[in-house]
Formats: sequence, C-alpha cells, structure tokens
Amino acid sequence: MDTASNNTQAAILDRLQEIFRAEIDDDGLTIGMDTRQADLKAWDSLAHIRLVSGIESEFDFQFNLAEIEEITSVRQFVEAIREHLQ
Repeated sequence: MDTASNNTQAAILDRLQEIFRAEIDDDGLTIGMDTRQADLKAWDSLAHIRLVSGIESEFDFQFNLAEIEEITSVRQFVEAIREHLQ
C-alpha cells in the first residue's frame, strides 16, 4: 500500500481501532468516526494520554499540547493525524 492510501480516513481509522483496543484494553471495542470520549467510560484522562502516546508511536509524529487538550473524539484524532501526515 502506498503512502497516500495509508493516509485515507478509512486506513487511519483501521489503525486507530487497534490502538484504541490496545490502550483501553478491550479486544472487542469498535470505534467509528462519531465515537466521542463521552461515549466510552474507559476513555478517561489516563487512557487519553495512553492513546496519544500510542498514536504518536504508530504514526511517528508528536501532537502539540493544544491538540492533546482539544481532542475529544475519534474524528478529531483522524483529522489531526491527517494534518500531521501531509
């Protein structure tokens, strides 16, 4: 798969799915673009930091502090990842 196809919304969401499952420790968890932090009881402040760390490691970039504080949904994670990968 080339880099452009790895950066599609669907490809990013697939990779995020695995990160969420690992960091929230729920192999059956299914996320979608409309999944919000408020929707997942396990997505607390500590899980948020683990998610950020896992995403940074997987996609090889660093979020800035403002992004980390503002992101509260899968959609926002996908959009931020796409911006960093451009």
